[in-house]
Amino acid sequence: MAFTNFTPGARVVLSDDGRSFRIYDDSIWNGESGNVTAAAIHVKHIDDNENEIDYDPYPLIRYNDDSPFQQYLSSDGCLVNMSDMRINGNVVSERFPDGYYEVKITFTDGSYQTGKEPYFTAVLAFLAKYRCMKRSMPALLLDWPITDEIRRKNEDIYSLSLYLDAAEYAASLEQMTKFRRFIAVIRNIFDHYDIPQPW
Repeated sequence: MAFTNFTPGARVVLSDDGRSFRIYDDSIWNGESGNVTAAAIHVKHIDDNENEIDYDPYPLIRYNDDSPFQQYLSSDGCLVNMSDMRINGNVVSERFPDGYYEVKITFTDGSYQTGKEPYFTAVLAFLAKYRCMKRSMPALLLDWPITDEIRRKNEDIYSLSLYLDAAEYAASLEQMTKFRRFIAVIRNIFDHYDIPQPW
């Protein structure tokens, strides 16, 4: 029996160190969450060359264990660690690379054909590394007294915060071209000041 009045929704928050994300349920269930027999998270990273890197599905219900799904439904959300993610069964890295992502969650009560399940896709930017680099800039660049040169550096650091916010907002609107443009500016600023990568 298919869901009768179900509106899928989800919210995704990346950890500061890029090692995990937490996904929260924003669905309108109308009492049907208990009917779910399978749910899975599908992560896609679209890199700078427009290559689509698909991670293996991350099931929220495994062998009759629905505790990850119950965590997803809770106010705390479900924590998805990069160490548990695979591509073609292989471990790939310790952290999610910065970039443009699509995080899709699918649900079924057992009545849907594969590929026809209700789903929700969150489009967002994962920028943990760039935000860490930005946080390191004041200690590397600023000093006292504040000269005109220090003031310009301070303004660049402030502007970088705006570009990071703008890149994340562009991704959330699925405006990949604008996202790429902001990322190019962000990289130029880091290169100009020779900011080291944190990992």
